[in-house]
Amino acid sequence: MITELSLSQFYQVKHLTDAYRNIEVKAVVSGMNPGRIYVDDADNIQAALIWVHGQTGYQLVGDAESKPFRSELRTYMQTHILPELVALKMTEVEIGVADDRWRNVLEHMAGPSELNYDTQHVFMLHGMDDRTDSDTCYTPSGVPILPAEGTLVLPIDKGLLQQSGLNNLSFVTDKIRHFWGKADAFLEHGLGYVVVHEDEIVSICFSAFVEGITHAIDIETLEGHRQRNYAALAAQAYMKQCHRVGIRPYWDCMPDNTGSIRLAQSVGLSLDFDYLVYWYTIL
Repeated sequence: MITELSLSQFYQVKHLTDAYRNIEVKAVVSGMNPGRIYVDDADNIQAALIWVHGQTGYQLVGDAESKPFRSELRTYMQTHILPELVALKMTEVEIGVADDRWRNVLEHMAGPSELNYDTQHVFMLHGMDDRTDSDTCYTPSGVPILPAEGTLVLPIDKGLLQQSGLNNLSFVTDKIRHFWGKADAFLEHGLGYVVVHEDEIVSICFSAFVEGITHAIDIETLEGHRQRNYAALAAQAYMKQCHRVGIRPYWDCMPDNTGSIRLAQSVGLSLDFDYLVYWYTIL
């Protein structure tokens, strides 16, 4: 029978996530990042559906032949999970999987809804780029960046989060709460940088998920400030700090996000693995 685990029971699915390459599920299981876990059989856990709050989606891990998941998951979703998603004003269910062995389970979950899918890329560091040690930042095409007057790159620390002179500090605090729940958890375990232009935070690059020395990156530049190399400034500051303190960066992006891919490659990352993301509409 499908059951939701309490936080104190999350460790019971570690044997499943240890074999999984995506660190988001490992971060949830360890209690580092917020999430929820549903298992196929609490007495003999063979598969788990993990809600990753920061991704606003799920990941399936374990045995894709799990009988409870293949036969009961749709009913459980409709009864216990979908009402909560509707309350959050979500219109789609998104689920990441390691490979297409989960297809039958996902078709059962989706029911009459059309099941769509795409590939997701994960870039990681394979050897250090010489530019990581340089004080100069570069565009994805390798052109040195000269920050505009009035532009600063600042670490996300307690002092920054208490700044009263920044016009849109909520851009940072809201993102940290979304991925971490509490700012204190991020300050203790994560790291990040913002680009500030004329007292406005215009770009951010920070640790969204942490599992051991591996940090999954979230990066965003506000609309109206894109195409100005702010993301490159934030990303390269982040990468330099990773190099200094021994952190292994993990960059997850969609294959059609060519700008993100170029930026990842420009800071020394290369494609490490792919996984699948399925989604369907809530009817």
